[in-house]
Amino acid sequence: MNGDQVGEAPALRRRITAVVTAYRPSREILKNVARIAHQTDGVIVVDDGSGAEYSELLEELAANGADVVKMERNRGIAAALNAGVLAAELAADDLLLTFDQDSALPNGFVAALVARWDAATSAHQRVGLVAPARFAGLPQTMADGTTAREPIQSGTLFSGEVLAAAGPFREELFIDLVDVEYFFRLRALGYQTLAVEGLDLPHELGRSYAVTVFGRPIRVGGRLLTTSLSTPFRYYYRARNRIVIDAEYGDRERELLRRDHAMELRHLLFVLAYARPRRAMVALLRRGRHAGRQRVMGPMPDEVQRLAATIRWSKTPIDATE
Repeated sequence: MNGDQVGEAPALRRRITAVVTAYRPSREILKNVARIAHQTDGVIVVDDGSGAEYSELLEELAANGADVVKMERNRGIAAALNAGVLAAELAADDLLLTFDQDSALPNGFVAALVARWDAATSAHQRVGLVAPARFAGLPQTMADGTTAREPIQSGTLFSGEVLAAAGPFREELFIDLVDVEYFFRLRALGYQTLAVEGLDLPHELGRSYAVTVFGRPIRVGGRLLTTSLSTPFRYYYRARNRIVIDAEYGDRERELLRRDHAMELRHLLFVLAYARPRRAMVALLRRGRHAGRQRVMGPMPDEVQRLAATIRWSKTPIDATE
């Protein structure tokens, strides 16, 4: 360029970054991160204290182009997400997607979310997040099909501006309902939560178990009726964090929370039916609810962890019998 000419500084291009949280991942994460990298400008993998035995796998991820953030100990999903957001160094217009280690993106997934974001913001909508209409085949929208309803964080799109305005994910929740709290927070701040119709993120929701009555599997329309169960210790956090969220958002989100309570009660019927020893699960749920009322947050106490470790499911997962 001629020295006498003064050119305009080129506009900075918006970046689309993905944060993938990981804890003791399998080698499947290599393929999953590669799929994500193909659809974004960069991937940050946050390892939530998996331990030294996972160092080689994390180094392989880094060699493949991912930025790897290692946390010294397990601090929970919220802290891992916050570490990823911090590492992304987002400008206001930058976009960020959150995923977990098991997320296997279909082709065009990110482009569909970004297109929905851009169309809404061009129409002067105040967008807080965009999520797929379905997660693991299950709907996560309001009745209109276009408004996201408590979307699971894996596969959700945010902007740097929104994340800065709404603040970090709530680390004291540790795990479970962290995404639900953020959804309610965005709504309280006046943001819209949008969904992409027809878009699904295939995923495993815990382990699947056949629903049985007197030992006989139930079929509906020829299909086996199943339910998904998490690792037993997770129900402490679900019980505790539900109390906290109800207290903070109950007045504003009465209708949504009423629906949540009905679904949770139905799920807990299966939890209590399949937990062994059942008394231990009842005690775990009570401890969680008590901790929620007393606002005892963060990771569960050691004695509660020992209690949770005694609980097993009486059923065999469907995939383990195939």
